[in-house]
Amino acid sequence: MIAAIGIFAYVTQLGVSNSRNWVLHSYQVNSQLQTLQTQFAGIRANALAYAESGDSGQLRDFRARVAAISSLIENLRRMTIDNSRQQYRLGELQNLSGKYLTELEDMVIAPVPRTSVPPAETSLIRDLDSQESRLDGVVQSMLNDEKMLADNRIAIWNHLFRRYAVILALAFVAALLFLAYSYRLLIGEVARTQEMERLQRENVRSSRALSARVLELQDAERRKVARELHDSVGQYLVALKINLDQLHASGSSLDPGQATLLAETLDLIERSIAEVRTISHLLHPPLLDEMGFESAARWYAEGFAKRCGLHVNLRLSQLAERFPKEVELALFRVLQESLTNVHRHAHAKSIDIVLICADGRATLTVHDDGCGISRDMVSRFRSGLASGVGLAGMRERLAELNGTLEVEPRARGTAVRAVIPIVERSHPVSNPMQTTAV
Repeated sequence: MIAAIGIFAYVTQLGVSNSRNWVLHSYQVNSQLQTLQTQFAGIRANALAYAESGDSGQLRDFRARVAAISSLIENLRRMTIDNSRQQYRLGELQNLSGKYLTELEDMVIAPVPRTSVPPAETSLIRDLDSQESRLDGVVQSMLNDEKMLADNRIAIWNHLFRRYAVILALAFVAALLFLAYSYRLLIGEVARTQEMERLQRENVRSSRALSARVLELQDAERRKVARELHDSVGQYLVALKINLDQLHASGSSLDPGQATLLAETLDLIERSIAEVRTISHLLHPPLLDEMGFESAARWYAEGFAKRCGLHVNLRLSQLAERFPKEVELALFRVLQESLTNVHRHAHAKSIDIVLICADGRATLTVHDDGCGISRDMVSRFRSGLASGVGLAGMRERLAELNGTLEVEPRARGTAVRAVIPIVERSHPVSNPMQTTAV
């Protein structure tokens, strides 16, 4: 549509330009015709003045005007080449002017001026007057035709100009309509985008709420299983050990083979009790509820070092007050999952665990010297496509507390950093860092 309007406007503009040129052409023809009239009048005046006074200057002007007449007629013939009526009149004008100029020169411009006989009284002069009238009539007819032609061309010019103005106005209105339509589409797109963002935020909130609920239920289930292991299976094993101890105490009637078997059974029972206690504490360490994150972290790090045979360097900020329970639980799960990942994937020999509390936030960093994590896995994690349930669970747990989880590949190994905002209730003591190597 815009292209059609542009083409129509271009064609109209060409018409306006052509009409303007034709109008100017008509004015030029009119100017030439008026000049021709002036030359004819000047020729008659020069002839009469020379006849009365014999002034040679009048004769020179006369001959110059005669030469100009021929040039003007030729110019008019070229300028009106497309107008047959004007061409016919120019032919008539050329014949009349030739006869008129010849008679005027023969009868008025004589070798010796005949001042004794007034030109106006002769019949020849009256004939010249008649020819001059006919010449004026032809020129005036040409002027009238050119005036009518100029008026028609001006009318066409005005019509095209008005049409061009209307086209420009329509183009402007169309541009405004297109702009309004585009603005409406843009507003609709913005509204749809905002609605999609709102739905996405709601979905994220729902997803996080669901994740938080799943983690909460998971922690509750771990606590329940830990309590059941400690209170039921652990108690049964302890009772079984007591019975076996009593049987071993009264084992004088047992033969050596039975005594050895009983001793091995007591040893297995002892190991089972220790394993059940360890599993129970790993599911939910009682130190976390009783003493806080610092004690639970030291206990877990020491147990991990013994079980896996790794060197663990633990540095924790000593705080005057404990973190909130949800912060302690989140930090402990991050530590637990990070050390589990190191044991499964890193093939490390030593681990550095650092907890720093500053600027209203707690930062827990677990750095190992293992084989490291791939760049592709880090990119997927940073783009929201967590590689594995453990990293996703840690990030969701921290997100519920407005915290963040970062995974950073280093020259040696990998560093996992958890940052959680905390309330400024605790203040470092004189020795803010306590280092423990296990």
